[in-house]
Parts: sequence; structure tokens; C-alpha cells
Amino acid sequence: MSHTTPITVDWGDTDAGGLIYYPRFFHFVIVGLNDYFSQATDGEHPMESYRKDGYLLPAVEASASFHSPLRAGDTALLETTVIESGTSSLTVAFTIVRTSTDERVADGEVSFVFVDETFEATPLPDDIRECISERGDAAN
Repeated sequence: MSHTTPITVDWGDTDAGGLIYYPRFFHFVIVGLNDYFSQATDGEHPMESYRKDGYLLPAVEASASFHSPLRAGDTALLETTVIESGTSSLTVAFTIVRTSTDERVADGEVSFVFVDETFEATPLPDDIRECISERGDAAN
């Protein structure tokens, strides 16, 4: 089952025209991913927890479609769903919906690979796998 994270667009998220700067959507995807996995690390910041242990989860592929702009002060809901989980990788689908109108403003996918300090792929931790399984997302 997907996970929902509320987001608010800040003035610093916008470009000179007052619209959300498109890379900020990917920033919100990371916010949602950390929120999604927060139960796996008992509330500790997930990616920081893994980094302390010598692991990272870099994005290796990303795509998005932008349907409607957001502006500073807008609120939205980010829906995060793990749609694929491999030995050392996972792919997350995201959808962002404007809170005030239920209008879909962006959606896409981002793929990540869990790596060690030498950037060699390493198996996803059991707590990540368990979190995905408990949410009923991608079979792993």
C-alpha cells in the first residue's frame, strides 16, 4: 500500500517566475522515501542511519511528468509506492496531488541501488525488505 506524505512548497522551492523549480519535485520524492522507510529504523532518519553504517541509496534513474505547477505556499500530498524491489535495488513510483483541488501535479519513477562505501551494490537490508512487505508493495 502506498504511503502518503504531506508537503508544503516553500519560497526557496520556486524559480524566478514563482513556480516550483522542477528538480524540487525529486527532492520531495526523497522526503517521501525517508518518510516511507522511517518505520524500518524506528523513527531514526533512514538514510542517515544507513550512511552511518557505510551504506548509501543513490538514485540511478529518474523520470517524471509535470502536469500543473505549484507555487510557494501550496500544499500537496506525495504518494510513494515501491513498485519493484530487487536484490540491491528498488524502484519507487510517486504521485503529487495539490491538496486544495485534488489535482495531480506530477508523477514519475525513481530507481535506487543500495551500495557500500566503495559504491558496490549490496543486498537491501532486511528492515527495508520487511517495511516494503508490511506495506504490501513490490514483491521481494
